[in-house]
Amino acid sequence: MIGNDVVDLALAKKESNWKRKGFLAKLFTAFEQELINNSINQEDMVWILWSIKESTYKAYQRLHFNRGFYPTKIEVESLEHIGKQYFSKILLFGIHFYGETLVENQVIGTIVVHKNTSFKNITTIKNNSISKDDNGLPYCTITNKSVSISHHGNYESIIRLN
Repeated sequence: MIGNDVVDLALAKKESNWKRKGFLAKLFTAFEQELINNSINQEDMVWILWSIKESTYKAYQRLHFNRGFYPTKIEVESLEHIGKQYFSKILLFGIHFYGETLVENQVIGTIVVHKNTSFKNITTIKNNSISKDDNGLPYCTITNKSVSISHHGNYESIIRLN
């Protein structure tokens, strides 16, 4: 299972006040808030963690369709930073996921998979022949395989597992 998310940092900065009272506690666990508070660039860390959570939610929906808003139940257990990339291990309802996040220019892009070995089987596709199933989840009508779609501001990403 796969999920992705993109964050246009310029748009996020313009449209969201992550410093408002209660924002961090509503969306992030104590460990994640600690990561934000100890980060050199706190604003980027907010959106990195949010992108990981959004991607995890999308991947989870492919395993167990369960719509809801539960960001603090999506727990980033570890986050390793190497260059422009972040590698994460995430837990949601007892299921582990693995994430890779790239921060480049003014965009954050995250991909989350259920099996760590799935990263080598990811394909980026164009926005054609996309439809939605009965649950509203996107899939490619040509291959009949599920896809994960994300767009924010000036950025879009559509991926699938081979």
